[in-house]
Amino acid sequence: MRIRLQLLLPLVVGLLVGLGFVWAAAGVGDAVRGALSTVPGLTRERAVESAVRAVLVGGVVATASAAIVAAIVARMIVVSLSRVGHAARRTAGREAPSAGGTPVAEIQDAARGVTRVTGELRDRHGRAAREQADLAALVEAVSEGILQLTGTGRIVRMNRAAGELLRLPAQALGRPVTAMVRHPELRRLLVRGAAGEAVEPGEVLVDDRRLMVVVAPQPEGGAVATVMDLTDLRRLEEVRRDFVANASHELKTPLTSIRGYAETLRDGDLDADARRDFLDIIARNAERLQRIVDDLLDLSRLESGGWQPALEPLDLLEAARDAWRPFADRAAAQEVAFSAAAGEDAAGHDVRGLADSRAVAQVFANLFDNALRYTPAGGHVAVRVAARDAAPGGIAPA
Repeated sequence: MRIRLQLLLPLVVGLLVGLGFVWAAAGVGDAVRGALSTVPGLTRERAVESAVRAVLVGGVVATASAAIVAAIVARMIVVSLSRVGHAARRTAGREAPSAGGTPVAEIQDAARGVTRVTGELRDRHGRAAREQADLAALVEAVSEGILQLTGTGRIVRMNRAAGELLRLPAQALGRPVTAMVRHPELRRLLVRGAAGEAVEPGEVLVDDRRLMVVVAPQPEGGAVATVMDLTDLRRLEEVRRDFVANASHELKTPLTSIRGYAETLRDGDLDADARRDFLDIIARNAERLQRIVDDLLDLSRLESGGWQPALEPLDLLEAARDAWRPFADRAAAQEVAFSAAAGEDAAGHDVRGLADSRAVAQVFANLFDNALRYTPAGGHVAVRVAARDAAPGGIAPA
């Protein structure tokens, strides 16, 4: 049974007060009539006083009764609302607010409303907690460092990468960035960004790492700094520049020879022996160009993971001597001597190995180029081949 509170209270109070005054009125009438008929010489004033006393007693009784009933109803309402409020405060739990069996319709409606709101709040809280956990995991997994600063330059949040790149300890949270970052240029960028200044991205050298620092001021104050490690990228760029320079030099030398001898053959009046020598030189330089192109293709395949060595028995001393021939003129100009021989532990063994001949030639060429670059005049470049784990037949693995 559902009872409307807005009808119940006026009805109960009005009924009690009305009954009290009806009872008082009836008592007043009886008292006045009895007094006038039974009491000789009773004046009208005395009768009115008796009536007033009767009405006063009836009003007091009616008011007291209404107060008692209202207190009972109020107690019922307070208990029901207390139960609803207590259940509403347990928004994180699974219990739904209940009116405790009250028949008052307004309290039942309020309980259902609080139940619905509590469920929605619980769902939103769960979604927000999951999203926050996912965001924290995502930020922690990012390889770039992320650092959040307050307007006063204190560290609010940072991920693992930021701590590693900036050498920040775990207790850096809540402390001023000026006290935790030693590098002056990096510290200046972070402080300026935290103060709200527009800061251009800057590249700084911290210890042995090159870091790109991007500081973005936030509208509500403070800043978010992103730190990227460019060490490997800059090293790769340097390697590529050196490679392009070396490749250009390697290509230029045979091309210059081919062009020079070809122009001499075209314009000069040479005998058959000279023409044959020039053609041999052109052929050798063309073969050298072919090897350089093949090496470039091998390097491309090596970077893509598609290169496979073509293993074959190889005389390592002869391979070293063949690789030295293109450097002979350069060595003579620098007065650098060359020798290739088997080591003492290789005595009695055939100094051969299983290797890719082109790859070994490239390794020797790189070593010889570096040796001539850093060996002073009058120096000596020596190659010694040692036998190790020789297999049957005298072939050692390369």
